[in-house]
Amino acid sequence: MKFFRKKETGPQSLMGIDLGAGGIKLVELGHEDKRLQLMTYAFAELEDDFVLSHPEAGLLGNPKEAAEVLKLMILKAGVKAKKANVSLPSHEVFHTIVSIPRPHDDKTDLKAMIEAQVKNILPLPMKEMILDSTVIDREKLPRGLRKDAESSLGGEKTKEEKKEEKERDKDHIRVLVSGASRTLVEKYIALFKLVGIELDALETEIFALSRALIGQDRTRSMIVDIGYERTNIAIFDKGIPYLHRSIKAGGQMVSKLMSKQMVVSMKEAEQAKLDLSRTTFDGDVPPIIKEAIAPILHEIRYAIQLYAQQAFHNHSSVDKIILTGGSAYLPKIDELIASELNRNVYIGNPWARIATAKDILPVLEDIGPRFSVSIGLAMKTEHV
Repeated sequence: MKFFRKKETGPQSLMGIDLGAGGIKLVELGHEDKRLQLMTYAFAELEDDFVLSHPEAGLLGNPKEAAEVLKLMILKAGVKAKKANVSLPSHEVFHTIVSIPRPHDDKTDLKAMIEAQVKNILPLPMKEMILDSTVIDREKLPRGLRKDAESSLGGEKTKEEKKEEKERDKDHIRVLVSGASRTLVEKYIALFKLVGIELDALETEIFALSRALIGQDRTRSMIVDIGYERTNIAIFDKGIPYLHRSIKAGGQMVSKLMSKQMVVSMKEAEQAKLDLSRTTFDGDVPPIIKEAIAPILHEIRYAIQLYAQQAFHNHSSVDKIILTGGSAYLPKIDELIASELNRNVYIGNPWARIATAKDILPVLEDIGPRFSVSIGLAMKTEHV
């Protein structure tokens, strides 16, 4: 989903920038033999490396200082790109799937039909939001409307999927709608004007994650992005996010528990957590990890139950779970979730389809889950 998009140009390097609560992640991708290639990357731990005047206000509350952080990152990383795709925090974005009457001719105002359907369920008045929509059942549209409704989500449909679409309710079509407040979008535009980088697109984190971790895989997959302050959960079926939830629980919770139990500062607890993630355990999941992950595990289970109740996909279930985010490497977290939910659970590898120098592979594997969003944003240039 895009809330801001410049006109398409030819292939060139592009930055993906993830403005997270725990730091800023930046990736620049280029092209080599028709494959995306890592040009450079950077990461700023805001609380440790940079001091913002009012941390509680976040990056957008301190645009001048945030711009200086970004400028320094771009300079030190040797970034060549002049444009960037940037993430919008998932919990700040409205998502829904609506059903509207199927248009019967090319003159139908599809946008007006969609807005009429969602205006009463938006968190803000229509004039205060920017909406973006993707028609899921594009095969049902008159040919003249299909181009405007096309989406890069999930790639081309198989013959079986197209047949399934035709057999579904012939009088209605499903539309995926996302919305962000104009005020939020304007803050991002203002920030990147200060940085001196052209804002090519704003995109929700979950769509960037899908591009980086799912790609053309059309199985029913859940992505669990365990960030610093929040965990975002999204379930994708054939590339379409049918369910999305966000809770205030993440890696910071682990650090707080460790700080309390070990009687150390948060900074020392953060380092201990990092050391813990690099430790190989032969026994059970550490108790502190079990305690910290409990609310996230509960939310994953609840999301699966909600998804199974939806009629949009014939009450299907989730085939696999992909973990990402800075806390995805906590010891045995994948085994714990797999055991509790009886599902296949994997640690996502956002570098899998990107050409990288062999000598930095160990480093990239260590930091991989942190960069999933920024990689997915940078991959948008090719819709791979």
